[in-house]
Amino acid sequence: MSGAAPPNTWVETDAQALAANVALFRARLAPGARLGIVVKSNAYGHGASLASHAFLSAGADWLIVNDVEEAVALRGYGIEAPIYICGPVFPDAAEALVASRARVVAYDRVLLDSLDAAGRAQGQEVAVHLKIETGNTRQGVALDEALRLAEHIAGLSKVRLEGIATHYADIEDTTDHTFARAQLASFRHARDAFAEAGHKVEMAHSANSAAAILWPQTHGELVRVGIAAYGLWPSRETYVSALQAHARDEDGLLPELVPAMSWRSRVVQVKRVPTGAFVGYGRTYRATHDCKIAVIPVGYYEGYDRRLSNLGHVLIRGVRAPIRGRVCMNMTMVDVTHVPGVQAGDVATLLGQDGDEHISAEQLAEWMGTINYEVVARIHPALVRRG
Repeated sequence: MSGAAPPNTWVETDAQALAANVALFRARLAPGARLGIVVKSNAYGHGASLASHAFLSAGADWLIVNDVEEAVALRGYGIEAPIYICGPVFPDAAEALVASRARVVAYDRVLLDSLDAAGRAQGQEVAVHLKIETGNTRQGVALDEALRLAEHIAGLSKVRLEGIATHYADIEDTTDHTFARAQLASFRHARDAFAEAGHKVEMAHSANSAAAILWPQTHGELVRVGIAAYGLWPSRETYVSALQAHARDEDGLLPELVPAMSWRSRVVQVKRVPTGAFVGYGRTYRATHDCKIAVIPVGYYEGYDRRLSNLGHVLIRGVRAPIRGRVCMNMTMVDVTHVPGVQAGDVATLLGQDGDEHISAEQLAEWMGTINYEVVARIHPALVRRG
């Protein structure tokens, strides 16, 4: 025998939807800005290789990853475009980073020295971007320390200061952008300070998805579009802010983001359950009537959250089927009493469209008490991704 068995559960990623989102942001970019698409965490669950090739084919300039391993993986997929590592990098990863020809965000002198040594050993220059702390209190350093790091870089032979960056703390969490405006002002001050100190900065960038949609003035030389590139709004507040901006400006573009992911599984068993019988671990659901239960081979190991127990729905034959009992490690049970003809092999849609019904990442996030980012990013990377 040869060939792989068909998967029980899989993710479908629509390359045309990804391309539509790239085109949308291309049309909104400020003149001179590059379009960087974040493909970290397996491209937000969409499949790093599939999504990266689709984004570049559609016109993205850079790809952005979290760590050196992801950069190395992209090179292994045949990606030759510029790669920017936005997450932490330890000095012992310097050799692999240089070999991957990736850019990196930096805020540590030891890392800079390690990159310089690896660059000299490999005959390769490394471009770095210093992270400026403006209020997110995560990665980065204060302006005075960043300037000292720039002076240090000037004395290195194989490390080049290419840019400075920062990240907004709450631009997608509120419609009051007072704090984000203060961060932008601090970042602009930092760029001026670098220029006054004689440090050439080719690129300054702060725009994430929400800023790229709402504030053209943040675009700088690079925008770092994450969740919105996959057709998902960063938040309800971002959408409301975009609506308000559109209402004030009749010529403004209200983005029509196109979700790119569907998540599907196959029914493995349908069984009759009599009134009074319990379903699943902990006996958390008891049948109030004779019913039919379909078993789906997906659970919290695959990323289908346990918080969906007795709360969420799936779609089977275009009809909503409620979850009964607890989501298990690798199985979930749903009520299909009201769905005619369900049988083993039928497709169950966990996320996406089936007929006239649709389950969105936002709906799943609401049931789970979280955000759409977590819904898609936590789908197990071992599941098959189909284009």
